[in-house]
Amino acid sequence: MFKKNLVLLLAAMMLCLGMSSVAMAAEQQAVIMVNGSGEASVVPDMATVTLGVTANGKTAQLAQAENAKASADVMAALNNLGIFSKDIQTNYNLSPVYEKNNYTKPAGYRADNTLVVRVNDISKASRVIDAALANGAAKVHGISYGLKDERAAANAALRTAVADARSKADVIASALGVTIVGVQSVTESTNNISTFDLVGAKAMSLRADNGTETQVSAGTVEISSNVCIEYQIK
Repeated sequence: MFKKNLVLLLAAMMLCLGMSSVAMAAEQQAVIMVNGSGEASVVPDMATVTLGVTANGKTAQLAQAENAKASADVMAALNNLGIFSKDIQTNYNLSPVYEKNNYTKPAGYRADNTLVVRVNDISKASRVIDAALANGAAKVHGISYGLKDERAAANAALRTAVADARSKADVIASALGVTIVGVQSVTESTNNISTFDLVGAKAMSLRADNGTETQVSAGTVEISSNVCIEYQIK
């Protein structure tokens, strides 16, 4: 008798669990899933200038010493513009140089120092280039422009993306004859698309030809945002 009652109890419990699963499935909320996008175009307030300092020498020590002197001169020129070590990152490389078709013994050595300079006063960007070229830099790899604080622009782009998603959902709901009653889930992503100028050859030719200040243009920075929203409908 005890075993029979236990079996009946377990059967009742399984039936309840099954009914609960059916009830949960029946109550699952129908949704409309849409993607929304938005952009904010903002004038940049900072620049990053990438400079190259190169030196060659018969020995590694001579190449290194020559590069160190040229790099120090460039850094001093940047300091005079109010740009100090905290806003400068360097990447140093020393490599052998071989004669053509003869790789048995180095003909000399080449030292390269890449300086990535953060310019917080964007009006100084052209002066940074000219001062660097006049004091030992061999190349300007380019300039990228950005924002010191992207939050306001990112929030504006996000609001536009959400409004875009809701507009699409309203059209779909109207076409289906249903009503939006809530939000099931939201995911988002935001990207910063910086502007970038390649000015190396142009900058050097301007300085060599007539000594005029290098002309650069910051343009605008684009902040884009995307959202995926599931709207509950009935």
